[in-house]
Amino acid sequence: TTQRELVKWAEPDSAMEALMSRSGFNVTRYQGDQVVFDAKQRELRLNGNAAIQRGETILVGDTVTYNDSTERVIARGDTVILRDPSQGTADLIATGRIEYSVAQRAGIVTGLCTAVPQGGETWYVCGEQSGFRTDSVAGEQRRTLFSHEGIITSCDLKEPHYHFASKDVKVIQNRLLVARPAVLYIRDIPVMWLPFIFQDMRSGRRSGFLSPRIGLSDIVPTSSSYRRQIENVGYYFALSDYYDATLWFDWRSGARRTDVDPGWMRWNGEFRYRWLDRFMRGGLFTRYENFTNGSTNYQIGWRHDQEFSRNSRVNADLNYTKSTTLYQQQAFNVATALATIASRLNYSYGLGPLSFQAGGSRTQYSGRDQVQQDFPNINVSSRPIQIADWMVWSPGLAVTNSQTFNVEGGTGIQRFRYSLRPDGTLDSAQIKRDTRNSTLSFQTPLRIFGFTWQNSISVRDFESSIPEIYPKFYLNANDTSQYTNRVFSKGFSTEVDWQTGFSLPPLFRGTWNLTPSVSIVNATSGPFMVRNVRTGDTFVRQGKRLEYGLSAAPTLFGFFPGFGPFSRIRQSIQPTFSYRYAPRANISDEFLLARNQTRVGYLGGLQQNLLSLGLRTEFEAKLKSAKDTTPGGGEKLRLLSLDFTPLSYDFERARTGASGITSTTFGWSARSDLLPGFDLSVGYSLFEGNPISDTARFKPYRTDIQATFSIGRDRNPFATLTRVFGRAAAPSTNAIADTGSAPPPDVEEPGLATRGRDRFPLGLQTGRGWSASFTFSSNRSRPLRGGENVQLIDPAQVCARFQSDPLLFQECQRQAQLQRDTIGTSLEGGVVTRYPAQSTLRGSFGFDLTPNWGVQWLTGYDFTRHEFSDHTVTLQRELHDWRAIFAFTQAPNGNFAFNFYITLKAQPDIKFDYNRRTYRPSSGP
Repeated sequence: TTQRELVKWAEPDSAMEALMSRSGFNVTRYQGDQVVFDAKQRELRLNGNAAIQRGETILVGDTVTYNDSTERVIARGDTVILRDPSQGTADLIATGRIEYSVAQRAGIVTGLCTAVPQGGETWYVCGEQSGFRTDSVAGEQRRTLFSHEGIITSCDLKEPHYHFASKDVKVIQNRLLVARPAVLYIRDIPVMWLPFIFQDMRSGRRSGFLSPRIGLSDIVPTSSSYRRQIENVGYYFALSDYYDATLWFDWRSGARRTDVDPGWMRWNGEFRYRWLDRFMRGGLFTRYENFTNGSTNYQIGWRHDQEFSRNSRVNADLNYTKSTTLYQQQAFNVATALATIASRLNYSYGLGPLSFQAGGSRTQYSGRDQVQQDFPNINVSSRPIQIADWMVWSPGLAVTNSQTFNVEGGTGIQRFRYSLRPDGTLDSAQIKRDTRNSTLSFQTPLRIFGFTWQNSISVRDFESSIPEIYPKFYLNANDTSQYTNRVFSKGFSTEVDWQTGFSLPPLFRGTWNLTPSVSIVNATSGPFMVRNVRTGDTFVRQGKRLEYGLSAAPTLFGFFPGFGPFSRIRQSIQPTFSYRYAPRANISDEFLLARNQTRVGYLGGLQQNLLSLGLRTEFEAKLKSAKDTTPGGGEKLRLLSLDFTPLSYDFERARTGASGITSTTFGWSARSDLLPGFDLSVGYSLFEGNPISDTARFKPYRTDIQATFSIGRDRNPFATLTRVFGRAAAPSTNAIADTGSAPPPDVEEPGLATRGRDRFPLGLQTGRGWSASFTFSSNRSRPLRGGENVQLIDPAQVCARFQSDPLLFQECQRQAQLQRDTIGTSLEGGVVTRYPAQSTLRGSFGFDLTPNWGVQWLTGYDFTRHEFSDHTVTLQRELHDWRAIFAFTQAPNGNFAFNFYITLKAQPDIKFDYNRRTYRPSSGP
């Protein structure tokens, strides 16, 4: 209410206006149906619709009495209101009386109610017997309110859904709200007793204790097997406007501990900084875990973003975990159980047309010791540099270094290193694979008078620490019967390649888009120069030959008359043609043997007469529109889009009796607006064997399928068909995510700010309608002929050493199933690795049972193992003042948790929660 609505003052006469306009006086206005003045007692009484105003302070009641001698004001009535804008926008509302001392600036109230704003919420405080006073602190007027037998609530209804009843309440304006003791009532039913309620009302960051997270079941266990757990016990330090720190610890009981769940204590620390003037922000995070079985683990992280100038900045997100196995065993959802601990560092700098980037990444994998490291990675690129009117230069340089450590895999000699003991017996030690792959690429294209001269140099250096096995190690390039079985202690290879050629100006631009070219290419597949375990420190090179090419990329259109709701249909065909010719080349014996190949059946040096064909076609329709006066001017709809990967055919190779198809893989993809969110792609392996040899057989084999499909209130084929046939679809105000869940309500900014202590359990956003999404993935390797150089990665065999621990054995098999790293060799004829087939379906389902009830189910099914891998089921109820969440999660490691969580919207730390976490036992089924 405004001041005018609170009291309507009578129009002043000329004498009153003259008195009120005098300078040097404080104006006090009185108004009532009856005014009685006692001159002897110096007391003024206002009866009936009484109001008194001094400055901006207004007091309204049925009866108001003011005594000038005692400087006390007493107001009585069914509703008495005291408004003082200097003390905030909230009124003091009493249902009995207000007695106020002007001199002491304090008063007592019966039947008090007032509003206390805090952040984006408003708390309502009422009390039977209350008192207040106003003080000046640091030049600021601040009201302190005391209440006896009071209630506190954030519900603004006349009959609040909930309230806290407290014997004593104290509120310091814009600073503090405290009550003791407090009983929480839902309607008029008491449900919880608290020793006190403490709420900091100050705005901005303030140092203080964190709100511990503890469930009802941690106070009163619901079963004899329950394990107590307390989290977020600590303190927040607001050190300055530029940085702050938080220290807290979590604890899980070690009673009835198991090998997988021994109980623990976690010490956590976080330091954050943000300096806007220096365009710098970031933070440090650390966690130390001490398990009751004696194990320890720690995690550290550092995030830093800084802009040095408009063209120069650095980004760092560095993380490290001592034991990824302990990290994974504590996971209760699929994201954590299969997550990687990733670190990234990047520096970018711009100077004129040049752009420089340097950095790298490091990744740890949950549950295993494997580490993937890509550092350093350097990239220098340039915008086109105009050297002359007829010459443009666009150089580029890229340097990469990729390393893997502690990769499990291989069998026999690739997995164990053997040695003789002093007694002559054989000893073995398990080894893990380390690899390094370093590359350097330099490109220096020049455009001269419309001609483009492509020129590039690349160097690749590879090294592997495990033994390389060659069941067929050829000794003569002209005789396949001369071979031996060779084992090298490790593998290495260095490859140097140089490519150059001219691209002539395009012809028939805009129609056929013909582009002729002349290139100097390698005589056969592979690098120009190579050294490896066969050549030792000596480089072996192949020859070069000219290659003439012509490519075309036209776009053809076909138009068809419409039918039904379509005014017109258009088909676009975008074929790509490429023809290449190269004369015959001679391949030296040394180069063939360097790659462990022979001339018998070898087709690499043949004359090339190669034709490549790719295709993309799309059908589009225009909907009829009664409002559009232009024929065929309605909304466009993509009926079907098909993409096919290019296929190459060599006529010279076909003349030799071998297959003319030189492409090793083929794939296609499809999508349509009639099925929103649908995408399908299928891939094939075309040959059994290497097509560079005449022994390869053309035998297409499906290797992978990737399909996604999503449907929902705003994305479903029925709405599309309704739009097609002329009916307007129901409007929507909310977008629906394709996959995943909505972020939990009130979640803090992601990153180090919340790392290690998720403040809220999984939450949903109700009112978004229904949605479902599916992702299907199937991958398999082609069956290979021959057994002496084919290695099958059997998860059960690789993980046999963990059979005594079912949890570790299961996780090892699951990781081996997902292991896609190549364990092959750097030469032809070495051990070929096959992996088990993998078919999975991920699903996400969400809908609103009612406008306030939301449901979501996230799951995955493994068709290979014939079992569900994980589940996350969440139900959420939006109440007027509360949010209720029921969540069940089962992680791939077998751990599962049930959460029952009711939180107050105005203060999420005031909550009821029940947490039941069960770790998979280390023995038994």
